[in-house]
Amino acid sequence: MAKIIYVDWDERLAGAIREFLGAQGHECVTLTQGAQACETLRESKADLAIAEVMMPDVCGFEICRRVRADHETFTTPVMLVSHMAAEEEIQHGLAQGADDYLAKPFDSNLFQTRISSLLSNAATIHESDPLTGLVSHRLEKYLVQQRISARRPFALVCLELVNLVEFGRRVGIDARNKVLREGARILSVCGKPLNDAAFNPAHMGAGHFMCLTEPDMAERFCDWVHQSWNDHLAGLYTSLGLPAPGEGARVANAVPCVSALVYSTTCSSRAGGSVQECFETLASIRDHARRTGGGIYADRRVR
Repeated sequence: MAKIIYVDWDERLAGAIREFLGAQGHECVTLTQGAQACETLRESKADLAIAEVMMPDVCGFEICRRVRADHETFTTPVMLVSHMAAEEEIQHGLAQGADDYLAKPFDSNLFQTRISSLLSNAATIHESDPLTGLVSHRLEKYLVQQRISARRPFALVCLELVNLVEFGRRVGIDARNKVLREGARILSVCGKPLNDAAFNPAHMGAGHFMCLTEPDMAERFCDWVHQSWNDHLAGLYTSLGLPAPGEGARVANAVPCVSALVYSTTCSSRAGGSVQECFETLASIRDHARRTGGGIYADRRVR
């Protein structure tokens, strides 16, 4: 059973939704004022918030932004519902941090399926990445959205282990996983001097890692990570029983060198940004960096 908050100006529909969710075994609290949503969500510790976009006081988009900005509720799944469901409205809602957007009138089976999916995903959001012990890529995205919704400037720093796929094919999964764990260790160690309780490096999948830092510390942190990787690389290969990178490089089937590519971008406190925009910027920087070679690439443009 889950506790669900449903926000809608239409009291008749809200009552029907409450009965429907109750029949599914859920506890549903209905609200007719958007301004009450965040406080009720926080006090009730509800598992899911569903909000009509076109509320007379605080719209569903703003409800979503407030939920994401709050340090107690920022990972709570939010579904927006509305008769206003053109593609641009849906994309705008998702950019505000909504997890789903459902057009009214909605099919009851689809409604139930979407709710089950949101609750299932939320149940594991705080589980650590099983391979590296870092936070998951899903939680990292919520952390980025929290900064955006709270209008707090931040920097996104990425570490990519270049040639990791080729390395794994050559020496095996166990060795590849040890290299990944070394990348996670280096990020965690380099993050300690930041003295930031909110520092949470994440494994984003494959050889990609991401961290949030304060803007004025981003370039220094990039330097620490890149230098630390280079300092420990030879010892890492030795521990795996492999020749140090560069040794026997001309020999056929030589073990690829896993190099560190570190890049960052800074996001301002302006309104209107989104997680998608941040990731698109990082992808652009990465594409440039991969064409240029390993090293550190800092985007100094403030967005």
